[in-house]
Amino acid sequence: MLTELYIEALLVDEELADLVWELWDRGVIDGGLAAIAWMLLAA
Repeated sequence: MLTELYIEALLVDEELADLVWELWDRGVIDGGLAAIAWMLLAA
């Protein structure tokens, strides 16, 4: 599910979607927050 949200967010703004991915990958944010960020980007 997170991957799908990430891909949708990439279509809108690649730079911001990647920033959220990096924060999530480093453990700065959890999966729930990453999902919300990507949903907001995709909306």
